Amino acid sequence: MVQLRPWQELDAPSLVRAWSDPQIARWTGVPTDTSLPAALRWIDGDAHRRALGLALDLVIDVDGEVVGEVGLADIDVAAGNAEIGWWVAPDHRGRGLAARAARLLASWAVGELCVTAVVARCHPDNPSSAGVACSAGFTPSASEEEPGIWRFT
Repeated sequence: MVQLRPWQELDAPSLVRAWSDPQIARWTGVPTDTSLPAALRWIDGDAHRRALGLALDLVIDVDGEVVGEVGLADIDVAAGNAEIGWWVAPDHRGRGLAARAARLLASWAVGELCVTAVVARCHPDNPSSAGVACSAGFTPSASEEEPGIWRFT
């Protein structure tokens, strides 16, 4: 069963492994310090980032195992927007987990946070991410000025 839950201290080794994955590092915002102490500090700061409304980062948990992350950033309830991002560990890719997690979080954001649009930025060189967005119910922007922008409304 796929569950979304907050990060816990015991998840730090999984986060370190994810930060070390070349694909996750290429397409997401991996910090320069990818050590276990850095992962523990990042996890420890999760509640603070959430309380300030800066970000909501959640573990994609399948039967008690960290298989990925999905999160919201740039949350602006007044403007009605939030940005979503995700990653999945190499051994769990291609099973629709990111799409399920992204759909769950985007649906929650529209319904509970009352944002009008959740935006995903999928680099044109990353067709897998665009596939996740499409499978999760996002639609690509029709504007040529916004290549790689997908919207969930």
